Amino acid sequence: MTTREKFEQLKEREMNAKSDAERAQIDAELEQLADSDPAEFETVVMASVRQTLAEAKALKVKEQISQISDIISMTYIAKNYFNKSKSWMSQRINELDVNGKPVKFMPEEIDTLNFAFKDISEKLSAFRISC
Repeated sequence: MTTREKFEQLKEREMNAKSDAERAQIDAELEQLADSDPAEFETVVMASVRQTLAEAKALKVKEQISQISDIISMTYIAKNYFNKSKSWMSQRINELDVNGKPVKFMPEEIDTLNFAFKDISEKLSAFRISC
């Protein structure tokens, strides 16, 4: 079993651990794994941290959008700011698999999305019904 596989197995066990004793045993196994190949262990841990951070950022985007998705039409934003379909927008918000790969907003698309929200906000602020 590779260092990566063993680390992932221990990480899974840690998340499902039900007692402090079980967590202590897993910590001891992690220390042994780190001692057996420090360079590879560091590489594996850093890759895991990057993946976790990316997942947290993705979740953050979805949660932020959910705060306004009942107010603002995501279909309108997809069509008018991205020239894309509702399904394209949904795939990125929910990070669905497209052609076997999860898709997400690219940094420039986040900029466009932020511009869209700001632009819509300004249009709503300036809007007045006259009698």
